[in-house]
Amino acid sequence: MKKTIILTVVIAMTSIFSTVVFGQTTLEEYNYVTKGYKVQLESGLDMKKGYELENVDEATAGERTVTLKKLIKTTTNQKKTVAYMLTYKKGSGTTEYICIPHPSSDNEIIDLYWKALYNGEGNSSFRLQLMAYVLSRMKIPTEK
Repeated sequence: MKKTIILTVVIAMTSIFSTVVFGQTTLEEYNYVTKGYKVQLESGLDMKKGYELENVDEATAGERTVTLKKLIKTTTNQKKTVAYMLTYKKGSGTTEYICIPHPSSDNEIIDLYWKALYNGEGNSSFRLQLMAYVLSRMKIPTEK
């Protein structure tokens, strides 16, 4: 079961990242998605300079809500998607922020991502199962 879930995530990520204009995810961008965005919302701060967030999709199942957003780095000449932000909220509980980095990002970033999803106990974590489910259900738009 764990291998099936991991394979589903890998296939979904490959299809996402192969169809969009994409840049590798930096540690600063990863930390912004997983920590900084929450601070920004709570403090009423402006969006991180040089970036924008674009809503991709939202799914609700009972009291659970999952949203998917693109973190886009903007420059004078172009816009590049540098990561995806997955938010998960159950009822009135706290929101969790998971960064889906570009697969060609540094190993440090990829390791942080997998640690956030997998509990390392030989069983698939809830987050890994959630990721596989969400990516299989959401409609990821393609860019040209």
